[in-house]
Amino acid sequence: MPGHEGSQERHRWLEGLYEANADRVMGYLLHRTDRETAQEVVSETFLLAWRKQKSVPGDALPWLLAAARRLLANRVRSDLRRQALAERMQTVMDGAPPKAFEDRVGDREHTFKVLMLLTETDREVLLLTGWYDLTAQRAAKVLGCSRAAYTLRLHRARKRFRTALNNQTSLTTIDSEVSA
Repeated sequence: MPGHEGSQERHRWLEGLYEANADRVMGYLLHRTDRETAQEVVSETFLLAWRKQKSVPGDALPWLLAAARRLLANRVRSDLRRQALAERMQTVMDGAPPKAFEDRVGDREHTFKVLMLLTETDREVLLLTGWYDLTAQRAAKVLGCSRAAYTLRLHRARKRFRTALNNQTSLTTIDSEVSA
């Protein structure tokens, strides 16, 4: 069978790609969503890689992370639309105002609080370098921008993070002094 050999090659390619990168893609997603959703998006990511095998570069991790990021963003947008609709329907039925965002967010440790003060873009840039240990070149591929643009974004995000961290630390110190 002429096509059978090519199919086995593609399967071996996908298995190798999965073995080499699935844990990192899963880790990336687990910092953004729950385990079940992360597992589903990992599957979707590698299915996409299978479909677009010719587009996947030799250094596949940035491509896979970018794909996972887009797939998760699509899912989140869809979930948010569905949640907003459910809340609107509930509000109409109850006549009560929807819960405030602050009511849904629990207490987090200090650094996480500060990270959450930043924009999604700033958090993403900081985490790609600081948490996932990607080089500027590889992180730029994930975000779909040039290395220079990524480096500038990283510099600005670090600056905003330091400012937010200093502001939060000052507020925490003031709160501690007032309650003492």
